[in-house]
Amino acid sequence: MEDPVDAVLAALPEFVPRYLGLVEAADGDPGAAAAFTELADHASGLVAGIECFRPALVRCLAAVERVSHDSPDGEDLVAWAFLDSLSPDDRRNLSPWLGPHTRGLLDGVEAGGGLPGDGRRR
Repeated sequence: MEDPVDAVLAALPEFVPRYLGLVEAADGDPGAAAAFTELADHASGLVAGIECFRPALVRCLAAVERVSHDSPDGEDLVAWAFLDSLSPDDRRNLSPWLGPHTRGLLDGVEAGGGLPGDGRRR
């Protein structure tokens, strides 16, 4: 069975410097409880970062939704310049935030097809 601290350090390399700071402060192994207390602080910082950018993300995707159905070239811009430029991971992460029209365009992009209802293929 893998050591709990080793498991965290292997999965989260960006946490290693914080852990090494604990090791230095403790003049050796700080123990798993101290490591997980520090990990909780690290996780709290990550959550705060998400919350910090949430308003900008909401505004960004609301603008994308408006453009997708209000602008003459909106569907093409959103489907093939915006959505198609995102990595599959980013698409998956952003999917819950997308408006209904943009989500429909995403379905077409992921299927490699055209825009909804236009019969065109890219």
